[in-house]
Amino acid sequence: MGWTESSTIQRSLLEWAEEAGWERFRGDELPRDEHDVVIENWAREALLALNPELVDDPESAELVLHQLNQAVLDANNGLVAANERLTVMLRGDHSFPTIDGRHVPRRLIDFDDPDNNRFTVSDEVTIAGAVKPRRFDVVYYVNGFPLVVAETKTPVKHTVSWVNAAKDIHDVYEEEYPNFFATNVFNVATEGLELRMAPIRAVPDPDSEIWAPWGSTEDDPKVVTGPARVERAARLLLRPETILPILKDLVMFRHARDASEVDVKFLPRYPQFEAALAIHDKVLADRPGGLIWHHQGSGKTELMAFAAARLLRDDAVLEEFGGAPTVIVIADRKDLVRQTAEMFETAGMPRMAVPHDRQELHSLLRGGEPGVVITTVHKFAEAGHLNDRSNIIVLVDEAHRSQEGKLGDAWRAAVPNAKFFGATGTAIQDKDRSTFKLFGDPSDPDFVMSRYTPEQSIADGFTKPVIVEGRSVGFSLDKEALDEAFDELAAEEDLDEEEKVYLSGKASHIETILSNPERVAAVCADIVDHFLAYVAPLGQKAQVVAYNQKLVIAYARAIEAELERRGAVMLDGRLREVGVVMHVADSKDTPKEYRKYLLTSEQEEALKRRFKKVDDPMSFVVVTAKWMTGFNAPIEGVLYLDKPAKEANLFQTITRPNRPWKNPITGQRKDYGRVVDYIGLAKAIGTAIAGPKAGVDEDDDLNVVDASKLAGKFVSDLTKLLHLFAGIDTTDSSFESLAAAHERIPDGSAQRTEFVEGYVALQTVWEFLDPHPMLLPFKQQYLWLAKVYESIRPKDVSKAFLWARLGAKTTELIHGHMNEVLVKSMASRTVTLDAAGLALVKRIAEQLRLPTDEPAGDQQVDVYQQVLDSIEARLHRRLTESESPVYRSLAERIEKLRTKAIENVQDSLAFLEEALKIAQDVVAADRAAAEGDEETLERLADPKRGVLTQIVEENTPPGLHQIVPEIVDRIDAIVHEVAYTGWTSSDSGDKSVRRELRAVLKNYGLPIKGDLFDRTYQYVRENY
Repeated sequence: MGWTESSTIQRSLLEWAEEAGWERFRGDELPRDEHDVVIENWAREALLALNPELVDDPESAELVLHQLNQAVLDANNGLVAANERLTVMLRGDHSFPTIDGRHVPRRLIDFDDPDNNRFTVSDEVTIAGAVKPRRFDVVYYVNGFPLVVAETKTPVKHTVSWVNAAKDIHDVYEEEYPNFFATNVFNVATEGLELRMAPIRAVPDPDSEIWAPWGSTEDDPKVVTGPARVERAARLLLRPETILPILKDLVMFRHARDASEVDVKFLPRYPQFEAALAIHDKVLADRPGGLIWHHQGSGKTELMAFAAARLLRDDAVLEEFGGAPTVIVIADRKDLVRQTAEMFETAGMPRMAVPHDRQELHSLLRGGEPGVVITTVHKFAEAGHLNDRSNIIVLVDEAHRSQEGKLGDAWRAAVPNAKFFGATGTAIQDKDRSTFKLFGDPSDPDFVMSRYTPEQSIADGFTKPVIVEGRSVGFSLDKEALDEAFDELAAEEDLDEEEKVYLSGKASHIETILSNPERVAAVCADIVDHFLAYVAPLGQKAQVVAYNQKLVIAYARAIEAELERRGAVMLDGRLREVGVVMHVADSKDTPKEYRKYLLTSEQEEALKRRFKKVDDPMSFVVVTAKWMTGFNAPIEGVLYLDKPAKEANLFQTITRPNRPWKNPITGQRKDYGRVVDYIGLAKAIGTAIAGPKAGVDEDDDLNVVDASKLAGKFVSDLTKLLHLFAGIDTTDSSFESLAAAHERIPDGSAQRTEFVEGYVALQTVWEFLDPHPMLLPFKQQYLWLAKVYESIRPKDVSKAFLWARLGAKTTELIHGHMNEVLVKSMASRTVTLDAAGLALVKRIAEQLRLPTDEPAGDQQVDVYQQVLDSIEARLHRRLTESESPVYRSLAERIEKLRTKAIENVQDSLAFLEEALKIAQDVVAADRAAAEGDEETLERLADPKRGVLTQIVEENTPPGLHQIVPEIVDRIDAIVHEVAYTGWTSSDSGDKSVRRELRAVLKNYGLPIKGDLFDRTYQYVRENY
C-alpha cells in the first residue's frame, strides 16, 4: 500500500488525539445527520449537566439549543460575526432567554473541570446541504461542538503541501459550509512535514505568518524540525489543555473601523500562549512578577492583551484576591500608549481606560476599579502611594527602557503590592542596569520566565532575518595644511596652549565629520542608489537614521534632491517623497528651519499611515530618535544607519525592518530586512543582536548576515547543485542538454528531491541579491538551472503563488532584455582608503620604511599597484613626523576619531591586510638572506607549504622525513583540486577535503586520526 494522507499524518493525528484523552469515532458513527453541525444530543447532555436548573425546565433548555442553532445558521450571512457570537456563547458569557422571559447565562463547556466535558475526535466527517457534500479529514468536538477542523495531505508528493490543505479549508469548505465553522476555535493544515494553525477566514499562502506554526519555546528550531516538529506541534496544540484556554480567554476579534476593512479574528501564537498562561499562573501563585524576553517584532503588545484578557475573565483570580483585578499596562512614550490602546480596543478589551494626565491616572488607581489602564511611565511622577491592593498586575512594555531610576521607583511605590511583569526584546545586563533583576523572579531559570529567541522567531516566520550591508565612507585629509591653518588661527586670536587644546577637542567631535556637506551628499546619493535598485522594486519603504536634528534636515533635503534629479516616481507618476520625524520644541527659541517639522500627534499619525501604504509616494522617513524604537511598519524594507548607537537602542533600531510583509499589489513577500551601515557598527550590531546572557550556557546565534557572505553562500550552494550535472555543458541550451539533465534527476529519486530543494533555496537568495556584482559571473549557470527546474516543476503549483513571489522580479528581468534600454555601469574593484585603509597603508610603509607622500595634484593612483610596487622596490626612506609635545594636532585627533567611529564594516580591505603580511615576509626574507638562513627562505618562498612541511615533520616518524616534501606536495595538490570557494561552509566540500586528506596520509602509512590530521586539516581550513 502506498503512503496516503489517511495512512500517514491523518492516522497519526487520531492516535495522538486518543493518547491526549479524546474519544475516537468514525465519521459515520457520530450520532448526527449529515446536515447537522452541532451534535445536538451531546450538546443537550452538557447543557443539562452544567446547568442543572434546566433539568426541570426543558422548554428553556430547548430555547438555548434553538438560539445556538440559529447562530450557527447565521454564519451564512457572515462567518466572522457568527463566530464571535458563538465564541461568547461557548464561553458562558451570553445570557439566553427562558420560557418565562428572563435572560440567564448558560454554561456549555466546563472550563474549570475539563473532565466534565466530552472530548471526541472523528475522521471523515461528512457535511451536506450545499452544492455538494464535503468530507472533513479530522474534526475535534467538545460537547458536540466542532471546535477544530484539521485538513491533511500526503507527505510524499512535491506537488502538495500544507498550503493545499489550507486552501481547501479557506477556498472551499468555509465558502460552501460556513455554518460548520461557526463554533470553530481554529483550523489546522498539515501534510506531515509542516503543521500550521489559523483562525477562520485566514488567507493561506506558502509564506503566510497568519497560518502560524505551533511548538514550544523550550525547543531548538535547528533540532526539532520536519515530522518531529509536526508531532510536537500536534501533541501540544490539539489537546484540551490548549484548545479550552484559547477559546475561553485568548480568542479576540478586531472590528472593522471603516468600509475599507473587514472584521478579523486573531489568535495567540505559541510563545504568546505560553507567556499569557505563565503570567496567569504566577498571579494565582502570588509571585512578585516575571520577565518575558521575546524577540523584537514577535508580538509583545498582543501578548499583553491576551494576558490581560485571561486575568480579567478568570473567576479564580477574583476568588484568590477577593475582587476583580486591575491590569496596568505601562509604556514609556505617548505614541506607544496610543498604539497599545488601539490594539486593545480593536481586540474588544473590556473596561479599558487611557488617562489623559497624571491626575486622572492617580484618581483611577486610588479608586481601585477593575479593568485595564494604559498609561506612560511618566504619569507616575510625583504619584506617591496610590493603592495597596495585591490584585493589581502591572505589564510593562519595552521593559529595558525608562523603568529604572526615579520613574521606576515611582510606579513601584505607587502600587507596592502589585505583580510586575516586564516584556522586552532587548534585556540589559551591565554594571548599572539589569532587566533580569528588576523584573525577574528568582524562582525562574536565569530570572527569565519566558524566552523566545531571534532564532525561534525567524524559524517560525514571525520575524525576518536582518541583512547588514556595510559601507565605507572614506576621505583624505591634508594633515600638514590643517595643522598650519590651525596654528595661523591660534596666532591671529592669540590663543594659549590650553585654549588650543580645548578648540581641537571640540572640533574633533564626530558631528564635524558627519556634517561635512560633501559626506552628506555622498551618503544620500548612495542611499538613493541602493533604494532604487533593491527596495523600490519590491514596493517597500525606507527609514534613515541621522545623527542629530540638523543632519536629519540635511539628509532629507539631499535625498529629496537626489530623487528629483533622478526622476524617481511612483507607478502613477508622482515623485517619491521624504518625511521627517523628530522632536521639535514648540518654543520661540526653536530655529525657524526646525519649526517646519513640528508635528502634532495627529499629523505624526497621518504620516505613519502614509508611510505604511504601498501606493503612497511617502517613500522615506528620516529620523534621529523618534521612530527608532517602538515603530511597527512591516512595509519598511531597509534602514539606513548613520548614527552611532549601542546595545538595546541599537538592537531596537536595526530590527525595524524585520517584520514580515506582503506587497498587496504584487503579492511578493519580504524575505529579509536590510540595514545599510554607514557608521561602522558591525561589531556593535552583532553584540546587540546576541543580547546579554541570561545564563552562562546560552549561546544565541546571530541573525545578522553580511550581503557579501550571503553572495558567497549563493556561490557555494550553486557549486553543490551543479555537482549533480557534472560533465554536462551548462552553456548548451539544446534539448539534448536538457534530456541529459533529466537523466541525472529521475522522477521520484533522491537526486530530484535534492535538486528541487536546493534550487528553491538558491532562487530565494538570487531574487534577494540580484543585481549584486558577485552574481554576474554565475548568471548563465543559474539561468541554466532555472530552465531545468522549470522543465520539471510540478505543473499544478498555484500560479498565483508563483507570480506573487517572482512577479516583480520577472517583469524587471524582461525589461532588462528590451534592447538594452538601460545600461548600468559596474564599478571596477577598488580599495576605499577610509581610516582603516590609511592605517594599513601606514603600517605597510612603516614595515618597509617607505615614504607616505601623497600624489601631487589630482593624479589618480592604483592603490593595489602602488602597494605591490612599493614592496617590490623596497624603498629605503622612512617617514618622519614632528608633532607638538604640548597638544595633539587637530588632524591627528580627527584621524583617530574617524578610525574609531567610521571604520569599514566589510572585508573590502582584505587586500591591504594581505599586503601587510607580504611586507612583513619581505623584511623577514631580507634578514634571513643576510644571515644565510636557507630554511627560512625556503619556507617564505611558499608560506602555505612551508607551514605544512613543519606540521608534517613534527608529526612523522624520523625515517619518513625524507619524503616529507612529497607528502606536502600531495596535500597541496589534492586540496587545490578538491576545495573550492566556500568549501568550509559546505558539508559536501568539507567532507571531500577531509576524505582526500585522510587518503594521502593513509597512502604513506601515516595515522589518519590524531594530531597530524587535526593540525593539517585545521591549517588547510584556515589558509586554503
